[in-house]
Parts: sequence; C-alpha cells; structure tokens
Amino acid sequence: MFRKQRAGTRAYDHHTSAQAHPRNRIHGSPCYDPSVFQFRSTSAPEFLPDLAAREWIATRLRTLAAQLHDVEATQAPQLIMPSSRMPVDLDGLFDLLCAMQEELGQADLEFTLLEASEQAPQLPKDFSTLGDPSGQLLHTAFGRGEYVLLYTPTLFKKKELLAASVARELGRMAIHQHDGHQGIETKDMEADSELAAIILGLGVWVANGSYLFENSCCGGGCGVDLRGLRTGLSMPEACFATALDGQRKGVGRRAVTKHLSPTQKSAFKTSWKHLGRLDAKALAPPISNPTTVSAPTQAEIEAL
Repeated sequence: MFRKQRAGTRAYDHHTSAQAHPRNRIHGSPCYDPSVFQFRSTSAPEFLPDLAAREWIATRLRTLAAQLHDVEATQAPQLIMPSSRMPVDLDGLFDLLCAMQEELGQADLEFTLLEASEQAPQLPKDFSTLGDPSGQLLHTAFGRGEYVLLYTPTLFKKKELLAASVARELGRMAIHQHDGHQGIETKDMEADSELAAIILGLGVWVANGSYLFENSCCGGGCGVDLRGLRTGLSMPEACFATALDGQRKGVGRRAVTKHLSPTQKSAFKTSWKHLGRLDAKALAPPISNPTTVSAPTQAEIEAL
C-alpha cells in the first residue's frame, strides 16, 4: 500500500547540510592483498580512485552482493537506465518510486512520500532516519513497519540529482530489508547505500549524479546551490564501483558508457581498463554463487 503526504502531517527535522567528510576506507583486516589493486603504469590516470578506496569498494561490493543475494538473483535487472524524462513534481516522483520498487521486488514495502520543510511538524518519535540525512535532497526514515521518504522541492531541478537520490534510497531500503549495514561505521552508510544501488542495476544513476555533487555545479541555469549537498561515493569511486559491478555481471562496457555523461564516461573507461588486468569476478563474485569464490591467490597476483 502506498500513500502520499505533503508537509503538514509529518515532518523531518532538517539538519544543516554538510560537505562530505573524508573516509578511512579500510576497516579492520582487508579482505584482499592490497597489491591486487595496484595500477602498474608510469602515469596513473587521475580518474582512478586511490588504493584504499578501491579495496574498500571491492570488499563492500562482495559483502553486499552476498547480503542482497535473493534480490539480485531473482528480481533486479543487471542494468537499469534512467528515463530521459524524470519526474518534475510529487506525483511523478511517487510514480517513479512505485515503478522502481516493482522492478526491484520491493512492491510490498509501505511508504509515505513527504515534503520536508522547516514549517512542518516533527516526525513521530518512533520513526528514525536511516543513515545520515545531512546534505541530502531525499532521505528515508523508518518506523512502525513502514518507510517515510522525505524530499525537498530542490530535488526536481536537476534530473541527475533526482536519479542519484532515488537510486541511493532504493539501495538503502534494500539493505534495511536484509539485516541492515554490517561491519561499517555510520559515516560510511551513504556510500554503502550507493553501492547497494549499483548492485541492483542503478550504477548509471549513481555515477551521473556523483559528478554534480562533487563539482558543486550543475553546469549553470538550474538554480541549485550544490555546495551544501553531499554524496557517499565520489565520482571516480562511483564509476569504479559501476565498472567492477558490470564486469562481475558480464555487462558490456558500451552498454554502460552510452548512458554516462562525458566526464563519468572517461572515469568509467579508466576503471574498466584497470579492472581488465584483474579478475573482477573474483574480487566481487557474481551473486548467483556468492560464497564459493575465493580471493585471488598470491600466484594469481604475481601473474598480473
């Protein structure tokens, strides 16, 4: 059952937006030998994330692929492309969320779509936000067995921002339905939600929006001040994760690049080329058999 509500019934305590803070990508013992991610070249491309970020992304993709096994194996398409005509109002956003939840096997989840404003009342005490809502145009709260998606009208001013936000929240709800974030700190939950979205086939959505957040500019004309907004993954990280996920699924490079914006396309190609030197399926195995693929052996690493 789906319901729409505008401000005045339930509200969101809007936090002051904050820029993304740097993350330590390594938590505890790394799952793989770091040398497997080294790029052996005399001039490292600027679009390739650093070693710690690459290791963290591959480790989390592997963990989330196993965690979301039933969703990806039976329901989620390998790749979902955003429409050229994204929603421009509340009704359109509601329809998009319903359609995407149907596509991803989340149709049985109840949610309320609510505009967040300073004038609206607070959320009930038994609802709590999932992850960190600061600097987000769309965020999810949960309570009493249902979700509330809180949005700000600015969300509709740039379709890439809307697509990336929708993808992240769909990933967030998928994680929440599968025992929540495991083994990470609160500050990494936004990035984790975006990785879940990529696993669900929404990598293009995440990657195309990440550049706008990172660059704090939409190219002019949209009237959005992006300096207070933030994303979980940087643009190179989002493109690296999309490339890694595409290779483990067997998705062709061109199937992805033709839907990416120019800068993201360059970053994606850089990561794709780098991953071509490795065994991407071993680093983040296909979901159809998530527990039987081992990390690369030392002999395999030395052979790279």
